[in-house]
Amino acid sequence: MTPTTIRWCKDINMWTIDRPINPVGDVEGSCVHRTSFCDTSCYNIKLYRMFKGMAKKDIANEKFWQSLPTNKNDNQDSLEALQQKLFRSRRQTKRARLMSRGEAIKDMSDVFRIKTLCEATPDTVWWVPTRAWRDEGLKQLIQDVLFPLKNISLNASIDPTNIKQEERMLKDNGWNTMYFGDDKQTTSKVGDRRYLCPKTHKKIKICDTCKGGCFSQVTLGKQSNVHLSQH
Repeated sequence: MTPTTIRWCKDINMWTIDRPINPVGDVEGSCVHRTSFCDTSCYNIKLYRMFKGMAKKDIANEKFWQSLPTNKNDNQDSLEALQQKLFRSRRQTKRARLMSRGEAIKDMSDVFRIKTLCEATPDTVWWVPTRAWRDEGLKQLIQDVLFPLKNISLNASIDPTNIKQEERMLKDNGWNTMYFGDDKQTTSKVGDRRYLCPKTHKKIKICDTCKGGCFSQVTLGKQSNVHLSQH
């Protein structure tokens, strides 16, 4: 069985799964929907340079992710191991994140992989920031398959390169947005006030209990436009 690589992230007080940003070893990279801003500003790129072992670990991360089933007929061993990891954890499991590094929804298979994961872990809300909305086919599939789930918090990642029409489209289609890239842009390009993330603006680590912002659709039943302060 493929080793379970979910890890505890102290910075957000959640369990998280990672994927490689770029190709490494015998696995492909996941960030295929990235913008030009991602290439110049992604903090994980800096971490890869600082910690040489990260890239090697991402090989195991991707193999574990790919081993998770996309439906109930696939091999369930990796999913059952993940369930047991969460069940036995003494740390909080009410919220977890996909991904803290890499893109959760690279292609169609990931949509169904996440759906199967959510259905198998109904007591955990999975926080999923993604740029997959930039692919029209994937955006529609996400809306059809993942939006109805009660234990997922989807956030469309956006940055200064995204245009007004894109932000309007996301709003009209019911997406939460998560903006990073300009601390002065606290209003969206369609005129909506952005929610200032308490963790990045006030340095208060409450991601696991925060009711607004990224989790607002699950906790409050409403859309939110989150503003992340630059590190």
